[in-house]
Amino acid sequence: MKKIFSLVFILAAILTLSACVEVRNTPPQLIGVQSNVTINFGDEYDPLAGITATDAQDGNLTSEIELVGWNPAWLTNSAGGQYSYSVYVEDSAGESATQIVQFTVVGSVAQTVSLLYVQEAQSYYIGSKPYNPLRGVVAIDTVSGEPVDITEDIEVVGLPNLTRPGRFNYQITVQNELGASATRTVSLTVKNAVTNIPTELTTSPVTITLWHSNGSTIEGALNLYAQQFMALYPNVTVVIQKNGDNYDMLRQNVVSAIKGGTLPNIVQGYPDHVAEYITNNAVISVNPYIDHATWGFDANSDTEKFEDILWKYRNENSQYTADGEFYSLPFNKSTEVMIYNSDVVNALIASNQLTEFPKTWQDLFANASKFNAVAPSYIDSYGATLGLTSAEITNAKNIFVPYSYDSEANAFITLLRQWGGSYTGINSERKGVALYDSAQARAMLNYFSTHKDKLTIPSNWGTDYASDIFKKGQTFMTIGSTGGAYYNTPTMVNGEYLFEFEVVPLPYNKDLPQHATAIQQGTNMSLANTGTDQQKLASWLFLKFLNSNEVQLDFTLKTGYQPTRSSVYTTPQYQNLMNGLAQDGVTPLLGEDLMRAKAAKAAAAQSEILFFDQAFVGSSAIRAAVGVTFERVIIPTASDTVENALQYAIAEARRILGN
Repeated sequence: MKKIFSLVFILAAILTLSACVEVRNTPPQLIGVQSNVTINFGDEYDPLAGITATDAQDGNLTSEIELVGWNPAWLTNSAGGQYSYSVYVEDSAGESATQIVQFTVVGSVAQTVSLLYVQEAQSYYIGSKPYNPLRGVVAIDTVSGEPVDITEDIEVVGLPNLTRPGRFNYQITVQNELGASATRTVSLTVKNAVTNIPTELTTSPVTITLWHSNGSTIEGALNLYAQQFMALYPNVTVVIQKNGDNYDMLRQNVVSAIKGGTLPNIVQGYPDHVAEYITNNAVISVNPYIDHATWGFDANSDTEKFEDILWKYRNENSQYTADGEFYSLPFNKSTEVMIYNSDVVNALIASNQLTEFPKTWQDLFANASKFNAVAPSYIDSYGATLGLTSAEITNAKNIFVPYSYDSEANAFITLLRQWGGSYTGINSERKGVALYDSAQARAMLNYFSTHKDKLTIPSNWGTDYASDIFKKGQTFMTIGSTGGAYYNTPTMVNGEYLFEFEVVPLPYNKDLPQHATAIQQGTNMSLANTGTDQQKLASWLFLKFLNSNEVQLDFTLKTGYQPTRSSVYTTPQYQNLMNGLAQDGVTPLLGEDLMRAKAAKAAAAQSEILFFDQAFVGSSAIRAAVGVTFERVIIPTASDTVENALQYAIAEARRILGN
């Protein structure tokens, strides 16, 4: 009898405990929202057509969908315009989903007006510095052919009261004298003041640690900046610690620390790493610090204000949440450029075989035979200078390919965009979605498969980097990161470089010039959710210091990475660099320094066409998969086809993302 009683008692207890467990509410999901829509004036358009909403707890929420910032008058403006609005839904527990739609109406006059650098999801903390709805926003009109700044004509409509928390919306709009207009909707989340940020930095000793995974050049720069910072704040000790031989090892070490170790105060990482850290509550938003009344950026200084940080980097670092919180700030940023052997190119121009250096993929491939024809004589000459054996020279000729791309993954991602396709995105739950099961992806891969005898990748030579081959004169052009451009500096023999070189922006698709683009690369720095309030404050001050004009100028001159601040580009020092001159403004740069300078100039020339893809947990694995696909297209096995190579990446995306 006692056993029966005990069993009943245990079952009752289990049922009671189960009833007390709180089931975590999940956000609703929006389905069928298109992020970019273009229609012609007079076309019918229903902004809710095909869109549904579902929620794990509340079920079908389609009837609860709201359009935020939508204006039916856009459809009746014969001049057309560029606009944006949000599709929003909220469940009974207050969880929400938002997706922004970029909406263009092609009207009777040319659409010449554009609003640039609008952050369409923002957060503001009550008690921060005064909110500026137009911070960094620019309006441009190209009605006369040349861009004209009409920023002063911008109007702000419906700016909310910022003294109470809530989610609000307002519009930024501008119109030219012909009626062409642009309107963008901003979703602003006003939040209660953060009360745990000290108003004074303690005078007691404070130690903070920064984890990175850089080589000796960047590590040396970080240690220098730590010393400079500690001179400003003598009671603060900054420990610069390398924790991993590469960024992925650093990510793994941070994840291990999240699970049971000790996190640093500042951590370096790629955007997808930051997304993973956010999911694990390992990093904090820096919004409360950015505009803090005491510790925020100096809004009155042209060289130190927040909006002086380039838009492309601000945009990247506010991508993580639907309310536009910043969970990182930029640090070492780069892009990809094309580096070529100018001795070979100039000789072909001098012999009237070329009129100029080819700027498109089609022109590069059309002229590949000319580079192939002169390759044997150049390889003979370079090989003799390098002291190669006759067998080595013969092998170099046999495996010669005129053009190379250093990163298979970057090639797939960038070229897909140049062919008008999309790589990845996020859904309303901010989970990753692969978008490359597309006609554009197949067209791009088939095109480069057709030309795989003209463009190759490092594994063609059994190496990890095409720079190893380029600097020996055994391929004539290569695409690589500006951050590592100096690795392509030609080999020096008896005090002379093997050949002269030049650096230019990335080639583009001649048939789709509007899709000319280049990838935005590099890491950012985040504040970890660890330590005391004073440690967090000291960490913020060091993070802000790393983004100062002075530090960014020094860092870019030392390393070849791109400045994070627009004001750095106009300094005499950076102008000297881009002109290939030492800091005396007279002495020409040579070797690795000249390569960095030329790469910096090429990067600046394409700065307005850089792109990034939104980060999500699993981004790195998807990137690795498409890299394998591109390799299998360029260097296929006997059984490989373009389609099965692409299907590999598609299957990997389904496995990784579960969708």
